Amino acid sequence: MKQKRCILVIDDKSQSTVIKGIESKLFKDFDLDFISIRTADAKFKKDDSEDLDVEKLKTEIETRIKDKHIDIALSDFDLECPYFTGLDAVHMVHEIRENVSFFIYSGNWNKVIGSVVGKDYQSASIEELVKGVNKLIKAQIIDCIDRIDYQEALIEYLKKNKGDTIEHRLAILLRAHGDLKFESGFPKFKDKTFNEIADMIENHSDARTDEWIDTVLTQAIAYLVKVNQ
Repeated sequence: MKQKRCILVIDDKSQSTVIKGIESKLFKDFDLDFISIRTADAKFKKDDSEDLDVEKLKTEIETRIKDKHIDIALSDFDLECPYFTGLDAVHMVHEIRENVSFFIYSGNWNKVIGSVVGKDYQSASIEELVKGVNKLIKAQIIDCIDRIDYQEALIEYLKKNKGDTIEHRLAILLRAHGDLKFESGFPKFKDKTFNEIADMIENHSDARTDEWIDTVLTQAIAYLVKVNQ
């Protein structure tokens, strides 16, 4: 059985060729769902301007990932916008979905480091460099890779993280019906939407999720016992 993976890609240029290449190499093992956001698309422009409208971009991302479990996200650092970089894209996604891990890729790492530490890395102090690294870690950026290598890096990551946990599968299934409210079976989560429960599972933000998972699995086994007696 193929494992499902949902991948968010943010770039100012079309990534369709790269995406097709990844799909062709992994089609035997994975059912890949790519959500590709091209920040240079005309629909993200400010009215009567060529400038990026950040709010339009955020609305699009929020709409596209609403009912999706994002397994990994990627962003180009240089999005050809003087006031919006890949790091800003990471923070934007985290405002919508807190616990999404990122790859950042670029063809100009001097520019990336300069943006992160506030100056050219050769003139930055150790303290400034460490502060910049910590900024990337806090943004849940798991790797910074060269633009030409990101296809292979993503393939390697997916192969290494091939196993599905119960929590992962539950989050996917919950988001498929994200707007439904939980009404019975676990009173502590009454009136929470399935998306809200998925958020808690992914973010480990509520200790009651372990109890909820145990309850759901117990009820599922009880149902199976009943129908198989």
